[in-house]
Amino acid sequence: MKIFAILYNRYIYRYYKRRKLKKSGNNFRLGYLSELLNPQYFSIGDNFFTGPYCYFVTNKNNPVQIGNHVMFGPSCKIIGGDHDVHYNKNYMYFNREIDHMHSKIVIEDGAWIGIGTTLLSGAYIGEGAVIGAMSLIRSEVPPYCIAVGIPAKKFRRRFDTPEDLIVMLKNVESSYSFDDINAIYKRYKLDY
Repeated sequence: MKIFAILYNRYIYRYYKRRKLKKSGNNFRLGYLSELLNPQYFSIGDNFFTGPYCYFVTNKNNPVQIGNHVMFGPSCKIIGGDHDVHYNKNYMYFNREIDHMHSKIVIEDGAWIGIGTTLLSGAYIGEGAVIGAMSLIRSEVPPYCIAVGIPAKKFRRRFDTPEDLIVMLKNVESSYSFDDINAIYKRYKLDY
């Protein structure tokens, strides 16, 4: 049965979902037994990879933008949108109006999302960031940082020295300069 799931994913499901995406780059690899619902609200860059059992869903008010060279481990989730807890016409189950929340989920180039991580509306994963296994992200993760936790609040720099970060930025032809990233790091007391 597993071989059927792998073949179905590789030759039918991936192809079908990729065609439905708002934007799709080259080398799109969605892990077997993964689901991608409402693909028309996802923009995905080149070299996208997920492990098996991922679940990605969003709606028109919460688009998802994924950059180039992004990897997801197994069993990751992207869940865009939320329920209106102030809805008083009936139980929330019956509320089909989704205009109460406008947000997006952004994952910049080169991010690596660890196994079992969940990204919620408002998540913004910076370029080259690494998200530890089983984390919950619902806000900003600075570029080239490692984030862990539920919710992820503590960050540490990926590179110990400014020179290592500068080499990385040059090698990937980043749109960020060292000064740009250090300014972001100052907000989180991570600056060099």
